[in-house]
Parts: sequence; C-alpha cells; structure tokens
Amino acid sequence: MTASPAHPAENQSPDWSDIEGSAAPGYFVDYLDRVTAQSEMRRYKQRTYRLLGVGPGSRILDIGCGTGDDALAMAAMVGDGGRVVGLDHSQSLIDEARTRVTAETAAVEFTAGDVHRLDFPDGGFDGCRADRVFMHLRDRERALAEMIRVTRPGGRVLVREPDWDTLIIDGPGRDLTRRVIQGHFDRVVLNGWAGRELYRLFRRAGLERVEIADTSTLVLTDFATANQFYGLEAAARALNGEADGWLDHLRQADADGLFFSAVTGFTAVGHKR
Repeated sequence: MTASPAHPAENQSPDWSDIEGSAAPGYFVDYLDRVTAQSEMRRYKQRTYRLLGVGPGSRILDIGCGTGDDALAMAAMVGDGGRVVGLDHSQSLIDEARTRVTAETAAVEFTAGDVHRLDFPDGGFDGCRADRVFMHLRDRERALAEMIRVTRPGGRVLVREPDWDTLIIDGPGRDLTRRVIQGHFDRVVLNGWAGRELYRLFRRAGLERVEIADTSTLVLTDFATANQFYGLEAAARALNGEADGWLDHLRQADADGLFFSAVTGFTAVGHKR
C-alpha cells in the first residue's frame, strides 16, 4: 500500500486555483478520491444525474470534473449514442481522469479549459453541471452564463455547492469555534457562501423553473477525515496558539468516539428558455 500524498504545506490549506504549481499535486487526486468515497457524497451525486435528466443519448458537460468520476458515471448512463465532456482547469487532473476511462465509459472525453470562456458552440449540450466549483470562482455570473450558452433551449443547468457557514463542529466554546471555522473558510475559499447564492444567480440569469431541488448534509464523526476535508489543524494554527486547546479538545473527542461535524450542500436546477 502506498502512502497518501503529502499535504501541499503543513500549515496551509490547498490552493485549488493552482494545482500545477503545488508542491504535492498528488494530494488533490487523493483528496477528491476520499471525498467521492463518502456514501453521502455518492448519494447526492446520483441525485444530480437524475435532476439533470441524464439518460441514453444525452449530451452532458461536466464543469470542474476533477478526476472524472462523475463524468464517467454519466458516460455509462448515456451509452454509445450519447456524449459526456469533462472539463477542468487543471491539466494534471484531466490527465488522471483519462486514465480512468473504460470500455463501458467510452462515451466520455476530457479536456482542460476555463468555465468563463467555454470553447463549445451554443446549444451543444442537453445539460450542463458543476459540482463544488462555484465556491472557487471570482466571476460566477459569467461562468453560469457560459453554462447556459452551451446548453440547448429546454435543456437543464445544475450547480451543486456547499455553504461553508453551515459547517458545524462540536467544539469547546461557541465564539472560538465560530472564529476558527468561519475565519478559516473566509481565508481559504474564495466564496464560502456559494450555496446560498445559487437561487439568486439562477433567477437573475433568466433560467426557468428554478428550484433548489436537493439539499444534503455530510456528517463526519472522525477527526482525521474532517481534518483533511476542512483543514481543521490549519484553521487552528491561524489563531497563533489561541486555538491550541480547541484542537486538543477535538482530538480527545475523537479518541473518545465523540467527534462530530456536519456541512450542508445545495443543488440548484434551472431550464434554459
């Protein structure tokens, strides 16, 4: 068994905007695989495929495809008559995704690109999907406009995002816990409120039949997984010793089988006119 890739920096959270510039690009592949392994993540992803209307013959664009697992799952659903394109800004993740293609998922292709400037014709897809991408984008309105542009009239656009202010940790001291967690995500995520913005973004973009069609909560009860997903150690270190006891409390709670965390995600769906 090989060791897990090192964290990009001991005292920092990973920079998803510069994977190629990271000292440990393998960390990002490992992270995405661990996220996908969570049963609640797999369940909500399956629901996004259904909400997008993926089926035989569908033409689907998956924005921010990462290692390609979602695009591959949808490729198996569309069959030989369909087409799934997975797009990501990271060439290293695209390279990894290509290694995962099988005979059953041959309807997929992977390409590097920018969601703000999609290199696809108008109306070329039946559906367009982005999962945990908008929280990293500066111009979410333009990204959504591009997703709508490449979707055919009557097709569906779907975006799934967490809202990082919904992350709860059963830690000591309400004020300190809020400062550690909320301060951390204000620093490391460009837009920690992505989840709550989706309804407004979709409505303003002119999509029809807009709804928050799904919500789900990821519960983690082991410190190691929560630390990798949320960067709890990095969050505590940012307070220059003030949160050392807070972190010790979480580790002890984990040792006693009492650690608890949860975060909620939101799925917005709309139809193009």
